Amino acid sequence: MAQTLDEHLWEHRIILLFSPDIQNASLQKQLSLFEKNQEGIEERKLVIYQITPTAMKKNGTDFFDKKFNEQLFKKYKPRKDEFTFVLIGLDGGEKMRSTKVVTLDKLFRKIDRMPMRRAEVNH
Repeated sequence: MAQTLDEHLWEHRIILLFSPDIQNASLQKQLSLFEKNQEGIEERKLVIYQITPTAMKKNGTDFFDKKFNEQLFKKYKPRKDEFTFVLIGLDGGEKMRSTKVVTLDKLFRKIDRMPMRRAEVNH
């Protein structure tokens, strides 16, 4: 059975990290930033996918579904030769995109301004 991002709807925010390969410097730098604040990542209900043309990880765990991989490249259209960061909200919509490493400060501010996140914090 093929994976989809729909399993995360209304449960998790998703970060898609597309890169030409797993050793990509921008990908490694982005992952290093995430490791520095796991608490903030978990608090904001983030699931992180690392996606290359031939490999995939979900929250650091290897898995590969060729059809799912192709679906993500087709839908989000990252350039295959560069790093691309995509943030997807609880509603499944794209909220942010960058071809540069995104600081946690910028990411958390973006998420913390979202109406659903403000509702989470206030409860």
